[in-house]
Amino acid sequence: MTPGMPDAATEEELTMHWVKTTILVLCWVVCAATASVAAGAELTWWSHWAVEESKKEVLLEAKKRFEAKRPGTVVTITWYEKKNMWPTLRAAFTAGSGFPDVFYYDNDVPEFIPAGWLTDLTSGIRWENIEPSGKAFWTLPGPGGKLGTWAVPIEAASDEIYFNKKLFKRLGIAVPAGFAFTQDEFKEVVRTCAKAGYAAFATGAADREWSALFIPTALLLDKLGSDDLRKLARGELSWKDPRVVEVFRYYRELIDLGAYAKTITSMTLAEAHRYFHTEQKACMFPVGSWYTGRAFVAPEKGGQPKDFELGLLNNPLMKDGKGHGQKSLGIAGSLAVAAKSPQWPLAVEMANTFADVEVGNLWLGRTGVPTGIKTDPSKIDSPIKWYLEEYARVNQGMKWADVTAQSMKAFMKPGLWEEFVAVVNQGLPNKLVGPDEALAKLEDARLKGK
Repeated sequence: MTPGMPDAATEEELTMHWVKTTILVLCWVVCAATASVAAGAELTWWSHWAVEESKKEVLLEAKKRFEAKRPGTVVTITWYEKKNMWPTLRAAFTAGSGFPDVFYYDNDVPEFIPAGWLTDLTSGIRWENIEPSGKAFWTLPGPGGKLGTWAVPIEAASDEIYFNKKLFKRLGIAVPAGFAFTQDEFKEVVRTCAKAGYAAFATGAADREWSALFIPTALLLDKLGSDDLRKLARGELSWKDPRVVEVFRYYRELIDLGAYAKTITSMTLAEAHRYFHTEQKACMFPVGSWYTGRAFVAPEKGGQPKDFELGLLNNPLMKDGKGHGQKSLGIAGSLAVAAKSPQWPLAVEMANTFADVEVGNLWLGRTGVPTGIKTDPSKIDSPIKWYLEEYARVNQGMKWADVTAQSMKAFMKPGLWEEFVAVVNQGLPNKLVGPDEALAKLEDARLKGK
């Protein structure tokens, strides 16, 4: 007997009963699924920029837009300083659990890609809203050598030399019309700053392996040009090339004149910002153009004083340099999706939120930092319009090179990069090694090819 049916039910009645029951079951399944969707999923997102309010503001807006399109879905962001995030993320991926669905990514950890920890984003992203160079940057061989596109390029950054306009005026330093000092003039600028009791450069190398690489990379770029600088980084050009020797010896002269503060080894990146714009103990600050993310916040939150006069310089013009008119620009902070996220399709949708010109405009207008997202300058309303105009004026007609102080790591083999950090980020600025000894170590690492 079928429950709920009279004893004398006909075959037709039995059939109709089963049809109704099936429909009810299907309705229950659909309703349960709908309730599940309504309840939504939860995505976890780990991001750098814990102390950079303008960048957090843009990310929170992107999160808000995504959640509005997926009612009931919740995105939870955990903010990190990336130095602390990398080991935690690496450990989680290695263990196969505890990792986020989406996360901040940059070329500090290029080994994450061949390890298979990132989802291939070749599909699912509106790449037409991303600068071609931004997509190309993250299109790399992945596991097994298969080509993929591994991250959405939110932040781009040029290597800049910022300077204190008031301090330059006080010391009688006149900036050339093209914003670039010659090799001899730049040496005199360093001498003038040091003689007056200031460090020439506000640089702290305590918590970043590339902090003291900006000036030597700028000098090498101007001397060699971008093509030969790439060859040098890849190990295809000798570190004993006479042009490279000349740069290193000149750089040591700047160091001996007092280019860096005596606290360079113990000073962090955050402290270097304050050293430059709040304490005003240095004439210049060589750093990525993401400087604004930390500097353009309220002074009580670590930002520069409201009356601080910020200027930008172009790279020093080395004698017989092939890189005049060139400056480094590369992709920096990006967004990746965990390959083993159980919700990776939804996480890809989240990443795709950034492939939007409106988001690009918001990023550039709020942070002042270049972006790999396409923008429409005519529609950017920004409280830091003065800076965007100054940046454009100084960099007008610039030929951009894709080798930055930070991205040198992506070009170098691990052994060469480790030696480069040891002798150029630490040894040279601290006068622990001389230029010839540093070059000998680098050449040895190049020849070993590891």
